[in-house]
Amino acid sequence: MKNYNMFNIECNYQTKINKENEFIARVKTNQKICINTINAYGDKFKDLNELMTLINCKDGKTHHHPLTGPIYIKEAMPGDVLKVHIYKIEVKEMAQSLSKTAGIEPLENPEIAERIPVISEKCSEKEISYTNGIKLPYKPMIGMIAVSPTIENIKTGHAQKRNGGNLDIPFVTEETDIYLPVDVEGAGLYLGDVHGLQGYGELSGIAMEASSKVIIDVEVLKPRKKLDNIIIIGKEPFSKKECIGIVGIGNKMNLEEAVLDAFQGSYNVLQQCIPTMSQNMVKSLITLIGNSFNGQAFSKTSESTNVIVISKEDLQKVTKNKYEKLSKEIEKILFEEKGK
Repeated sequence: MKNYNMFNIECNYQTKINKENEFIARVKTNQKICINTINAYGDKFKDLNELMTLINCKDGKTHHHPLTGPIYIKEAMPGDVLKVHIYKIEVKEMAQSLSKTAGIEPLENPEIAERIPVISEKCSEKEISYTNGIKLPYKPMIGMIAVSPTIENIKTGHAQKRNGGNLDIPFVTEETDIYLPVDVEGAGLYLGDVHGLQGYGELSGIAMEASSKVIIDVEVLKPRKKLDNIIIIGKEPFSKKECIGIVGIGNKMNLEEAVLDAFQGSYNVLQQCIPTMSQNMVKSLITLIGNSFNGQAFSKTSESTNVIVISKEDLQKVTKNKYEKLSKEIEKILFEEKGK
């Protein structure tokens, strides 16, 4: 990574997301920030022995899914929306293994060998080495991004509606904008659980977990109407098209609830783009142009997540507007002009 001259924030191994945590940094809007994160296993590792010690929590010192945060964002107040732009994600050590609790078919009382741990590394700017000589695409993403909730405590590895947390959505990647509803003064931004590669659904429960450096900046926006869903805008990695994504989160590992939450958020957002169309007509329209992707499909220890994605080209057709820069055009619709 280039030697950026910017505000640097080290990982403080935070294990809970709540408004009572002491802020570890205070940053201004439109200021580039370098945030260091630690992999979901809980600490850095050099070999399989160290990795397995972390996986099994044998040292008694580490905690899975440590986060960096909370970060105080100046000017952010309850009712605002925090826009996070991700410039760059650079991974450090990374590894994968099977899980006893996460995924569609979690293992029951596995032996070490059954967890098939694999340590991987970047072999180019576009590929990572896997195992048996396999090369896979390098597609870094942020698994956990959140702002502080007002009341409930969110454990790391979990998620909550509006505030975020363990989304595990590959769309949260480089050159995307993430919009998070703010519930407390200063927002209280948390980052962590970066992956070098993950498919939608995270089907086996654990992706290519990595420590990282993440370069972002933030902006505070004021919504015209209350926003209850996290929004993502940028180039969606599966379609490779510029898209808007509306995130849904299900309570108690309920994927149906996550899809419903994303669907309701989608028609609330799309209706603001097409105010002359009835809500029921917008629902029908989303069936034709919306694509539903799972984030965390299932886990015994985490809420399910979903994102409904609509491409820029389809949005242009149904709104009959030309979007040169999708994020800027959507912001004009959903948020108030600055200075007003």
